[in-house]
Amino acid sequence: MRDAIKTAVLAFGGKAAQYSILARTEGVPVARAFAVPVYYYDQFMRDNGFYDRVDALLADPAFATDAALRDAELAALRADMAAAPLDGTFQATLKAKLAADYPGQKMRFRTSTNSEDLDGFPCAGCYESHTGDPADWSDVLDAIRETWASIWLFRTFEERSYYGIDHRSVGMALLVHPNFGDEEANGVAVTANPFDPSGLDPAFYVNVQAGGDVEVVAPPPGVTSDQFLYFFAQPNQPRSYITHSSLIDAGETVLSVQQAYQLGVALDAVHRRFSPAYGPGAGNHGWYAMDVEFKFDDVADPSQPPTLYVKQARPYPGRGD
Repeated sequence: MRDAIKTAVLAFGGKAAQYSILARTEGVPVARAFAVPVYYYDQFMRDNGFYDRVDALLADPAFATDAALRDAELAALRADMAAAPLDGTFQATLKAKLAADYPGQKMRFRTSTNSEDLDGFPCAGCYESHTGDPADWSDVLDAIRETWASIWLFRTFEERSYYGIDHRSVGMALLVHPNFGDEEANGVAVTANPFDPSGLDPAFYVNVQAGGDVEVVAPPPGVTSDQFLYFFAQPNQPRSYITHSSLIDAGETVLSVQQAYQLGVALDAVHRRFSPAYGPGAGNHGWYAMDVEFKFDDVADPSQPPTLYVKQARPYPGRGD
């Protein structure tokens, strides 16, 4: 599996490659999605001369030494990318795909590069995804161009430089699925207990917040989320809370018992499914876990309680051999 993921990343990036595995894993509910391969980003960059521009920037000694200049030049590059034309055949193909499979739906164009969500370089938050409404085709084109342009965000450029990643080697595919407008809960989870690297006290770590407007990883000052260890393998599956959400009533929890169980089933399935790629099955003798993003949403049936959608899974960094 590890070799298959590495091969798929070349064409479809880390997020889409691993999403394709989630979509074929029993017990892991995902939104129906498709990928726009790196080919079209590469075509866009070549057709508009942006690779030559990047080469010129990287060859400029002032660009290498002056952070303010780098910031300004990268901002100008992104602005020009956001206004550049896209290939007509690509547009026609994408328009037909959306009309046939996702009629009347706003779509989320999510970053999936060959330099994120990977073992050793997760780069979470490095790139920016955008939403487009096919009812206004220019809105879709803006979403795609702005997502592609996020490769050249200043903070992202600096992160890659710090890790010694060749900026010329980066390509972006897109993971595309219907946009979640007003999800009832969103969160992240780790499929092993990060407070117990020995593995003797197995649990899932869950960080979840009510609603979809507040980030769980970097919330505003004074806002807390539900954070708990979920001892899924133990009798009665206890939850040990570290903090509680400040956005709901005292004594309440963001997830019901049934929702927590649904999440636990999915986390267990994700952990087992990716173990051959990143865990002991791949020769890793250290602590292994997957970092999972998820949502609870009632989009499928508003008359029923919100159900789980797994958004992505990537290897959790820093513990394995």
